[in-house]
Amino acid sequence: MAQGWTINATADTITFYEPPANGAAISVKEFGAGGSGGTYIWAVGAWSERFGYPGEAEFFNDRLWFAGSVADPQTVWASNIGDYNNFGRSSPIIDSDAVSFTINARQVNAIRDLVPLDSLLIMTTGGEYKVTGGQDDVVTPSTIGVKPQSNHGSGSTQARVTGDTALFIKEQGQHVRDLGYQFEKDGFRGVDLSIWADHLVEGYSFKQLEFAPAPWSVVWIVRNDGVMIGCTYLPEQEVTGWHPHDTQGQILDVCCLPRQDETQTYVLVQRQINGQSVQYIEQMAPTRYEDPADYKYSDSLLTYDGRNTDTTTVKLDSPGGGWTENDALTLTASAAKFVGASDVGDGFVITSGESRVRVRIIGYTSSTVVTVNSIGTVPEALRGVATTGWTFQRDSISGLGHLEGREVVVLVDGSVHPKRTVTGGAISLDSPAGVVQVGLGYRGHIETLEVNASGGEPMRPMKKLTFQMALQVRHTVGVYFGTSLDLLDPVPQREFENYDEPTSPSDGVLQLPLSAQWGQDTGHVHIVSDDPLPMEVLSILPKIAASET
Repeated sequence: MAQGWTINATADTITFYEPPANGAAISVKEFGAGGSGGTYIWAVGAWSERFGYPGEAEFFNDRLWFAGSVADPQTVWASNIGDYNNFGRSSPIIDSDAVSFTINARQVNAIRDLVPLDSLLIMTTGGEYKVTGGQDDVVTPSTIGVKPQSNHGSGSTQARVTGDTALFIKEQGQHVRDLGYQFEKDGFRGVDLSIWADHLVEGYSFKQLEFAPAPWSVVWIVRNDGVMIGCTYLPEQEVTGWHPHDTQGQILDVCCLPRQDETQTYVLVQRQINGQSVQYIEQMAPTRYEDPADYKYSDSLLTYDGRNTDTTTVKLDSPGGGWTENDALTLTASAAKFVGASDVGDGFVITSGESRVRVRIIGYTSSTVVTVNSIGTVPEALRGVATTGWTFQRDSISGLGHLEGREVVVLVDGSVHPKRTVTGGAISLDSPAGVVQVGLGYRGHIETLEVNASGGEPMRPMKKLTFQMALQVRHTVGVYFGTSLDLLDPVPQREFENYDEPTSPSDGVLQLPLSAQWGQDTGHVHIVSDDPLPMEVLSILPKIAASET
């Protein structure tokens, strides 16, 4: 029951916020103007609709902490130790009693966040403070204190903790800083991380900040123009690498949830689809795959997967006794798998052990029986034998209404298919495929800085010719590189694969002579991947000739 009431002195009535229980006795006694039974031990509640409620809550040192109400923007309240609903005090005061204090500073800076690290950090709009305590830094009502650490100011976005460091967006919304304990200072200090990527910050503001610790330790930041900025942050390795991620639409928000192998990262995206503005919640796919057919490197992606995952079997029979491409064969499934004439033109890949054959449907009989032609002679191990090793290949993919009217990139069984435009929620394929990934394409693009010789003569003002480049890569396929985006050369990688197998990804060094020209600004290179394929570059090794003339 919500306790409380209002009194109308004129009408001599009492109105309760919620009616008392039926039959509850209510005793009302009115005292004269002089009063009776009064007490001087009273206090007005710190939180209410009139004075506002705390804007931040956190657990630290077995206390529940609140901070920053509307009426008291610089005040902090902490519960009794181990008793999170108790904010009372004893008489005399004991160390486990509740704590409350107000930051005294040169100006009023509202508390935006409480960050539990080695000490509790108080993030305000004008500076950062450390909560201090008594012996062994234990916070008690008689030893509580605050010590200023820096004067940068924090915005309304909640700080994120990675390791022993806090990451936060400044009050102005244009810079990201870290804050961690420094032994030589015996306090907390940090640096402006975004100073390394001023071109991604200048003129924009940041709306959201999330941290994905696995597998790459990336800070995700949403910019006000709908571009998501990533920052690979490994302070112990002195690595701070910024990278923009745009899509065919606007990213409005990002959220990271923990998972055992990789952090689950979700984004809220606004797109223009078929002339209408729509919003989707999309999840970032895993970064690595064992099977090329499972590659997921496009946006707003959906997958058709025809691989069998249950006990359903298929069996090939030959009514005429022949098993060649010219013979009509019967394919029988142990469960309903076919829907009608629309199945004609689709196919199957059937395997058993080392034996494998592809067939194409040429006629429909029932939900479990179709007529097929084989592509090549059927191996003896697959003649009249029921097997669970099969993949249903489709020549059209439906269920794509969320991308109606958009041009999409397509990956079929691990190989790149020509782009298609979604019409009626579907696309057609050049030939049937068992695993199809369909989504919006994007470009992976790396551009290096101008080359320089460490410790040698400055090369920036020299004329240069980048005539060859080597890339050390991991699990990479479909890469182009060159000295300009107009002079990109593909890296040939296909060698020993069969005609119906995807190109195997490379691990090691890829080399290619470059189409290049002499010039002062030709000492940098571009590495590009336009296809929905993996690209993981470990190092870039250009060969450059330079001259002062």
